Amino acid sequence: MAVQAVPAKKKRMNKGLQEGLTAYAFIAPYLISILVFTVGALVYALYVSFTDLKLFNTPQFVGLAQYQRVLTDNDFQKALGNTLLFSGIVVFVQTWLSILMAVALNTKIRGLRFFRVAWYTPSVTASVVISLIFFWLYFRQGYINYILVSLFGWAGFEPIAWLNSTTWSLPAIMTLNIFTTVPTFMLMFLAALQDIPKDLYEAADIDGATGSRVFFNITLPLLRPIVFLVVVLGTIGTLQVFDQIYVMTDGGPQKSTLTVAFLIYREAFRDSNMAFASAIAFVLFVVIFLLFLVQKRFLESGGEV
Repeated sequence: MAVQAVPAKKKRMNKGLQEGLTAYAFIAPYLISILVFTVGALVYALYVSFTDLKLFNTPQFVGLAQYQRVLTDNDFQKALGNTLLFSGIVVFVQTWLSILMAVALNTKIRGLRFFRVAWYTPSVTASVVISLIFFWLYFRQGYINYILVSLFGWAGFEPIAWLNSTTWSLPAIMTLNIFTTVPTFMLMFLAALQDIPKDLYEAADIDGATGSRVFFNITLPLLRPIVFLVVVLGTIGTLQVFDQIYVMTDGGPQKSTLTVAFLIYREAFRDSNMAFASAIAFVLFVVIFLLFLVQKRFLESGGEV
């Protein structure tokens, strides 16, 4: 009895199917963990936000009651105001500082490699470690006050308890955040700068363009995609600021550093209001998404909304 030959096309299909199944088998643990611990947790948190779940009670469906409470809660309004102020100032300053630092480091100067490494080190250090270092620097008897009094010679300067002041605590944490994020974004801009064709700068030099005109008419427009990326990443990061607040101020003094992310933590793990914390988290998600759309429209249109 003659053996029927398997067509070459069918062999290729079977081989492709086997390779696909093998690939999915290797990534299955990762996919399962994503489905269970990310997608599953997200869906469950959304469900919880429509209930009255605390810690040990049986959840009852309450509809939009938790979201109505979020919009009228004084602590949420305070936290949202602090978070938006924090995000607006930090993102603006860190973006411009990153661009200027990248432009400076894109030139040929001595010690450039050492400066890149030294400046980037805080970005790869654990956030809690950096927060503790700045916590000590901000003491009334810390180095910040020592520098202001001794080196700058500010006569009559009264040392500030930076983290115990309702005026200075949030700016102090803003400074820390800028210090630790600028190096990372600087490297992104530096990589983008090195991709800009040198011919454009040579042509501008022949035309007699000044340094500022070259920067605003050539460099900055070509950096727009990276600017958009940095602004979006910075906005998402600052709207979720938590660890610095937790380590340095615990939301105080007098809620002057209370942020939305810290409020979610406080409601969920200190006060056991799981449903309320879930509702706050989804409101924060909506705020982040809306800001992303605004930034996308603004930056893609070149500043014309």
